[in-house]
Amino acid sequence: MKNRKRNIFSILFNSMDFLRKLILNLLFWGILAAVVLSFFPQVHTVSDGSVLMLQPSGIIVERNEGSELPDWFRNFTSSPLETTLLSLSRSIRTAADDRRISALFLDLSYLQYASLAALQELESDIHYFRERGKKVIAWSSYYNLYGAYLASAADHVYLDPMGTVHLPGYSVYRTYMGEALDEWMIDVSYFHAGEFKSYGDSYISSSMSRQMKEENQRWLDSLWSQYLDRMGENRGITASDLTDWINAYPRLLEIEGLTEAEAAIRGGLVDGILTGPGMDRELIRLCGVKRRDMVSSGDYAHQITSSSHPGEKRVVVVTASGTIHSGESDTRSIGADTLISSLDRISSDKSTGAIVLRLDTGGGSAYASEQIRRKLEEIRKQGVKVVVSMGGVTASGGYWIASGADEIWSAPGTITGSIGVFTMIPKINRLAEEKLQLHSDGVGTTWMSGQERLDQPLNSSSRAVFQSSVDRTYDHFLALVSDSRGLSVDNLKPLAEGRIWSGEEALGNGLADRTGSLTQVADGAAALAGLDSYSVEYYREEPVSVGSLINSLSSGGIRGSIRGAVEMLFPVAGNIKEDIFSLAPGRVYALSFVNNK
Repeated sequence: MKNRKRNIFSILFNSMDFLRKLILNLLFWGILAAVVLSFFPQVHTVSDGSVLMLQPSGIIVERNEGSELPDWFRNFTSSPLETTLLSLSRSIRTAADDRRISALFLDLSYLQYASLAALQELESDIHYFRERGKKVIAWSSYYNLYGAYLASAADHVYLDPMGTVHLPGYSVYRTYMGEALDEWMIDVSYFHAGEFKSYGDSYISSSMSRQMKEENQRWLDSLWSQYLDRMGENRGITASDLTDWINAYPRLLEIEGLTEAEAAIRGGLVDGILTGPGMDRELIRLCGVKRRDMVSSGDYAHQITSSSHPGEKRVVVVTASGTIHSGESDTRSIGADTLISSLDRISSDKSTGAIVLRLDTGGGSAYASEQIRRKLEEIRKQGVKVVVSMGGVTASGGYWIASGADEIWSAPGTITGSIGVFTMIPKINRLAEEKLQLHSDGVGTTWMSGQERLDQPLNSSSRAVFQSSVDRTYDHFLALVSDSRGLSVDNLKPLAEGRIWSGEEALGNGLADRTGSLTQVADGAAALAGLDSYSVEYYREEPVSVGSLINSLSSGGIRGSIRGAVEMLFPVAGNIKEDIFSLAPGRVYALSFVNNK
């Protein structure tokens, strides 16, 4: 009897264990299948009369990485939400010529940042769409500086009743740590060539100099003037009207008692105030569909294919974004080895008639920049035309690279220039000795012995060598740009010295050849190469790899979270670690303090 009961319980427990394992396995394999399938393109039918909906999220970036990480995967990382400019631009222009697409709906509620150059690119795409006789409708729960600009290019602009239009303008503010570092007994030696090469000022000063305030105000005013002029023209008002509205904004709210949305109506910035359901009803009236029945940008992007034909010449667009350094690229930097290898593969293909190198960088290593420039020069000698398209920022080392191209194009709102170099040497000998009671002592064989140590002060010979190295590199930079732009060094120097220019200014002073959208750059490159028939292809549109997922999770999830915590608790110390100690002491950099974002 006992054995019988034992057998029954054994069968029962074994059955439960089997069922548990079965459920867990089904769950595991089901999740794994969902993960794998989420990275494969899904085909969605686009019927006649469809409306394309674009919802740019987070930061609009210049990179072209092909398939992006699925939104759900980003929840496991600390990586910021990003939308690639190229995917937005191609979707709009393709839809403009797609007879099945009747209208474009822009939901700008989740857009956090875009450079003025990126906004101008998308503005030209939206106008292209409208020129095909198709409607563009924009709506947002809140318009920041970037969403308001894009919305202005639409036929109809709507805002949630609780929303606002926020136009703070452009600014440059930096944290100046000179006094703090002195208090902590950390010494930073800054060697630079270029009167306005101010990257290191925040580590040796306590405020922005009057001279730098005047310089920064100049190019900021250029960007702001472009912004007001274009947005005003799009909305049928003047730049002065916009300025008056911004100045009157507090009065409209405080004295006249308007809501933020009503103030936006008063200023002519929006056409109507609608809730989400109200917007759906308006969309049915204007386009015949609700938002839930629209074609999403992700679904539509999978249907965009290359239009190349066998034997046809190609204009290949290569994007490179982030700080320039030697070695391999990562998702947010330009590694010289990686970019050079890509350019080698493209230029060796006999179907390549021209290359457009799209740059978005504040610069970086002078040596890495020179390596890439030499490759552009080598490609040109092979008979392949090279055109550089400057994105949101192409300054310092970015401009160094651009000097190797046949032509340089910019957007009017590009930030460029900053022709100058520097190196920085941090030392903690005072902190170690006076605060921590740590003493460094020893002997060496030359004046250079021990100079690489953080706890040894720089001697006069080292200072002379570092300044000479910086000066020679700057002279080389000037010579390259002088030869490239057909300017004498004497005429170039007032444009250099670390000065920053808008793309509009660069066109006027000879640092750029033309301004235009990426589509116009590609056509210009084809014309330069004498191509009558050609296709435009975008390099690096490969699927997301397993390795990149692991890297995103490890760097963004674990390390990113730790770094975020450190920066939250010690924001100044976080900046010091990220900037001073991530730059190799004594290595010369062509790096601007202005980056995209």
